[in-house]
Amino acid sequence: MSDSLVADNPELSRVELTVDGDLAGILAYDVIGSTVILRHTVVKEQYGDHGWAAVLVRGALDILRMGDLRVWPACAMVRRVIGAEPEYLPLVADQDPEAAEADRVAEAAEADRVSEAAERSTITGA
Repeated sequence: MSDSLVADNPELSRVELTVDGDLAGILAYDVIGSTVILRHTVVKEQYGDHGWAAVLVRGALDILRMGDLRVWPACAMVRRVIGAEPEYLPLVADQDPEAAEADRVAEAAEADRVSEAAERSTITGA
């Protein structure tokens, strides 16, 4: 039986899987507000087809479950694990945080445009 460890490496924005002391895989992420976007799971070729990717994803989800964070599963492997193990469903955010941020930026730009138009009409009397 191999000795494995899943640990967060916030300096590199990734969760790492080590097997017998060797870095076997990573799960890259980004944090937007209180949501962690789980981007991509990579496992070294020699560890492929042995279930290590699922071990990595479950470990990452368990780490996130301990915090007050939500996840957005951008990675197909993460979606597969969550689909197969519904106890992780409560971690999933209601909305893609990047889409929500884009909506907030668009709404702010529209509010600025409306405000500037109102200010111009007040100045010109139009």
